[in-house]
Amino acid sequence: MKKIRILLVLISCILLLTGCWDKVEIEDRAFVLSIGVDKAKGSGEDSEDSEDGSQDKYLFSFVNPDISKAEEGKVNDFVTFSVQAPSYNIGITRLLQRFAQYHTYEHTKVLIFGEELLEDDVLLKSILDAFSRGHQFNSSKYVFMAHGKAADIFKIKPKMQSLLAYYITGITDNEKYAARVGKITLLDFTKQLIDNEGDGVIPSLEPHEDGLTSSYVGVIKDYRHIAHLNGDETKAWKWLNGKAKGGVIEIEEGNISVPFNYSTFNRKINLDKVEKGKIYLTYSLNTEGSTEEYILGDDLLDENKIKSIEVKLEQLIENDCNKFIKKMQEEYKVDILGVREYLSKFHPAIYENIKNDFDQYFQSNIIINVKADVSVRRTGRVK
Repeated sequence: MKKIRILLVLISCILLLTGCWDKVEIEDRAFVLSIGVDKAKGSGEDSEDSEDGSQDKYLFSFVNPDISKAEEGKVNDFVTFSVQAPSYNIGITRLLQRFAQYHTYEHTKVLIFGEELLEDDVLLKSILDAFSRGHQFNSSKYVFMAHGKAADIFKIKPKMQSLLAYYITGITDNEKYAARVGKITLLDFTKQLIDNEGDGVIPSLEPHEDGLTSSYVGVIKDYRHIAHLNGDETKAWKWLNGKAKGGVIEIEEGNISVPFNYSTFNRKINLDKVEKGKIYLTYSLNTEGSTEEYILGDDLLDENKIKSIEVKLEQLIENDCNKFIKKMQEEYKVDILGVREYLSKFHPAIYENIKNDFDQYFQSNIIINVKADVSVRRTGRVK
């Protein structure tokens, strides 16, 4: 009887361990690693009317691994499928009418917007809403803009054989060594625009002889792309927003270039005073690192020489940041310096008084002082 009871328990356990009732075989899945969104052409053979007669607004590009070219268990090539539609859901419906596999987005790494799309505030807000609401999308995917069409990015074949999505995420991981590299997730990008009344930045991707490069960010004002920041401006933006993780700053010392490698860069904002309708802020920037290149035979351990390098680095950082602030306040008239965020969080009473006219205050009544403090901690190997 004891053996029969044990057998019945085991049989009961087996009955509970049934398979998934709605399983989809892996061969029937198409894993979307990258998505591109462009503004659709006004007309063309790919343009269609939806059932309600609305015109196509978007060109969607979906990038999947090409498993037919797998070698030794690895997939290094990819295939792209495109469709035009008035919305994402209609686009997917049209795509599935000519595609045998079910699309899944658990492994999507990259979302790229075309430049023309980013210049249309209605289309941008609409597609961001779709990606934010869609339960199938993960909000941790990285967001980029293309200098041109997003679809053109997917035509690039990296020199180092790799799936394009992992190649791009590999570039973004290098931001800890290169301050010009941008990195932002879909969640952070959407939150940034909402919190700042449609103002923000988005990292860029553009073709390069080696594949792709990310060396600047796009500026967005009122949900429209208005400008690009060059490499120096991108670094200044990251310094002033506390987003720099690592990088190199180069100065001239005599007749040679001296690169300063930093691995930490901290920013702190202080409210100095509010006087005669003006708000005075100080951005304190603190960094430390090493100078491991100089000139053979010269002693880099001299205290005065180190101090001279530190002063020049501080002046360069302050000058670059002041130029950037001036450009944002006078030319672009957009707050991507964290002023709104700082005042709303730490001085809500002040922000309540100016929030309705914040853009005007930012241009004329916000006075920003930048103070840099650089410490050279290491000078490389010494004999």
